[in-house]
Amino acid sequence: MKASLLTALMMMTPASAQTRAERAPAHSREHAQTALDSARSSVAQSDPKSPRHGEAEAKLKEAEAHFHGARYEEAAQAADAAWKLLGERSAQPTKLSVMVDAKGTTVVKSESGRVSVEGGGVTEVLEDKDSVRVDKGQAPRRVLGAPFPTQPADKQRVSVKAAKKGLEPILISWRPVKGAERYEVELWSTGGEPGQRRVLPATSPQLQVPLTAGAYRWVVRALARDTRSEASAEQDFEVQEAPAKRIKLKVKPSPWK
Repeated sequence: MKASLLTALMMMTPASAQTRAERAPAHSREHAQTALDSARSSVAQSDPKSPRHGEAEAKLKEAEAHFHGARYEEAAQAADAAWKLLGERSAQPTKLSVMVDAKGTTVVKSESGRVSVEGGGVTEVLEDKDSVRVDKGQAPRRVLGAPFPTQPADKQRVSVKAAKKGLEPILISWRPVKGAERYEVELWSTGGEPGQRRVLPATSPQLQVPLTAGAYRWVVRALARDTRSEASAEQDFEVQEAPAKRIKLKVKPSPWK
């Protein structure tokens, strides 16, 4: 099954880049962004010595220029052309899996190659192991994987230096999730009486969080549009104040007696 990228469906009248961006439907921009992501990935993974690499690279630059000028239809077309130039050289078969539940929700997963999934007038392009959920009459929604926490490690004791006001912030981090636009960290105290849960937004896969000494637990979720991933595995850690450094003083003997 030969896959293809969807170009934007709406023609835009001449206007400034800002006006076009304001008038363009949100999904037109998302279509162009999806096409660009696939083209970037194809160009990055292709052999620079391959016959069509240079052409594809030029098309990608053209697509980037159109996108920054809010010409989303042209951006998607140019990105599609770049992907096709490199896609022609690959004989990798396209494989997908489809599951439908009792409510009529369909989950499509790309096992290998690229797969286009359309619904509600919107098309999503899937690459290896990507998944989308499609409800009847609705646009496809990315199925986000749960983030993998990296720091602090589970059961870790974090020694933190004292600051002017309390302790220095600690770093909470996790592996980025493909397709995620932002993240949500849920953090609560586990020492003594259960503490109130704090929900902390993040636009990158890490956060600096000021905490007092004590025991804590946290999870993180990935978010994109109206999609939320499952929560990550719960992680426990303990914050303790680092001991102050001892200052050694050398006292010279006085010449006076």
